[in-house]
Amino acid sequence: MKSDDWIDAGTACGLLGVKPQTLYAYVSRGQLRAEADAGDARRSLYARADVEALLRQNRRPRARAEVAEQAIRWGDPVLTTGISEVREGMLWLRGRSVEDCAEGMTLEEMAAHLCGQDCVTCPEAGAAGNGATPVARAVAYLAAETEAARAIQSLTGLEISDEIGRLMSGVTGALLGREGGGAIHARLAQAWGQEAQGADDLRRALVLLSDHELNPSTFAVRIAASTGTSLPAALLCGMATLSGARHGGASTLAREALRAVLDGRMEEFLAAQAGGLAYGFGYGHPLYPEGDPRARLLLERLAPEEPALRAQRQLSERLALPPNVDTGLAALAMARDLPEEAPFTIFAAGRLAGWSAHAVEQARSGDLIRPRARYVAAR
Repeated sequence: MKSDDWIDAGTACGLLGVKPQTLYAYVSRGQLRAEADAGDARRSLYARADVEALLRQNRRPRARAEVAEQAIRWGDPVLTTGISEVREGMLWLRGRSVEDCAEGMTLEEMAAHLCGQDCVTCPEAGAAGNGATPVARAVAYLAAETEAARAIQSLTGLEISDEIGRLMSGVTGALLGREGGGAIHARLAQAWGQEAQGADDLRRALVLLSDHELNPSTFAVRIAASTGTSLPAALLCGMATLSGARHGGASTLAREALRAVLDGRMEEFLAAQAGGLAYGFGYGHPLYPEGDPRARLLLERLAPEEPALRAQRQLSERLALPPNVDTGLAALAMARDLPEEAPFTIFAAGRLAGWSAHAVEQARSGDLIRPRARYVAAR
């Protein structure tokens, strides 16, 4: 490709009339290609053709139906919530930054905070659920719990607290495949042979993953809760959605990316991902143009010369994108020598807190979530 096919950030921003943060968001969404400047590795260049295509698109008037269709993919919030929001490059959880929450809260305290309850405790739970993988066991456990469960709307405040704690404990037992009770981060640490520092890293990770606005799994939970279902049924919808490779499974590919760098196979790995978004293996985030704060808060706990951290820096420089939380989880797992299933287990156990809060909020609203479809004839 000719050199004039690539332009610097200042030129791209000038043509589009946007700030650098918006430019980075275009890259993260896969709408704008970027590559490192061969003459200066500290800066990135952007594809002129993509900039011109964005310019034409932004100038074209769009019908209301088209705007609505586009908005559902990383668009504006479509539901009112008092639980969480992404604002000014930070995740806020009921008015507190996720950074503040991660400093000292446990997942159980986070669940109480998100749900507006006085306290949530996790009782003893067996290693329930059948299956060879954490997600299979968790799905089996939640499915069994739906049989005798009551609708969320019928539960009192105290019953909600008890139900949340019981289900969080049960799902954790299923994810780990072992019985236990008490603080969830301590149970994970014991299962994975972690000392005090590792246990605190797990506590921090669980809180950072506890909620993230209207992500796909949380939206699935809210849809279920809007129909009048029970809490385990709503959580089951969230768990099934989280299991996808493009959601809770993204940290698996992020770990592969880090290993590829350490093995000297970075370009080979990137070539295999050609046509996909770097977001899918842990880089860039449409909601955080300047970097995912959750990734920063996970990665800053690692030693500067930790191999996984060095690999992350190399990939970020090569892609001209900051890491997102999936890379943070992958690097933490590698640094602490956690099992392959650990990132998903942390994600799933932590997100139970947010899912529960959203399910309760949606059920109490009395609103049924029912979008309309725009029919397009098959070709």
